[in-house]
Amino acid sequence: MATLKVEGLTKDYGEQKGIFDFNLNMNKKDIVLLLGPNGAGKTTAIRGILGLTSINAGSVTYDGVKTNEQPTEFLKSVGAMVSAPAYYEYMTGFENLKLYGRFYAHVDETRILEVLKLVDLTRAKDKKVEAYSTGMKQRLDFARAILHQPRLLILDEPFNGMDIEQKAILKEYLNDRGQDNDQMTIVSSHTIGDFIDIANRVVILYDGKCLFEGSIEGINVRGISLEEHYLATIKAYRNEVSYGTGQSRT
Repeated sequence: MATLKVEGLTKDYGEQKGIFDFNLNMNKKDIVLLLGPNGAGKTTAIRGILGLTSINAGSVTYDGVKTNEQPTEFLKSVGAMVSAPAYYEYMTGFENLKLYGRFYAHVDETRILEVLKLVDLTRAKDKKVEAYSTGMKQRLDFARAILHQPRLLILDEPFNGMDIEQKAILKEYLNDRGQDNDQMTIVSSHTIGDFIDIANRVVILYDGKCLFEGSIEGINVRGISLEEHYLATIKAYRNEVSYGTGQSRT
């Protein structure tokens, strides 16, 4: 049984794009890349999994239990970065993490300092968040997501605003998670390069539809790259849509 199982997740916004019949199966140690262009529905899918938005259909099961039946227990096991980070701007980075850490008995000041060091914010820990740059806020949000050492980590476009060195540090952390027998990670992105050496599975999302779910190794053994597979999958879908509606595409 998959540790995280998403079946038929649907969110219909009417004229706006949503997600339609989204499926995902994850086991321990999986790092899943949720791949698709901006507007494909990646954030909607993540918010649906987390219960942050109402859904029209589908279910999310974690360790064999429907998450809507025990939402609090589920969220205790999850760390997430979703959309723009929100903080108490008048408080320092350390104070924000300390406030968040109060929800978890095992999070102490030592752990807070540990994650601040990991994201290279030690020198800025006593600075008010209102003075943080966009990249610093993004790193603080990452620190908050991993603070309680969650079993399931969900990151929505986590590298926005980060430079190459900072990306490398966080990529190393994600790689280390992939070696832990009890942890899983979902990372959404509209680019492949940052995560090609991290993820072991990929879900291709386009126009709110799940076009592919499978292992990256399975793609590579066919002698093609993930980029080639992605482009071929999108092209096939667009051709199918064109022929189905009687419209041509150039």
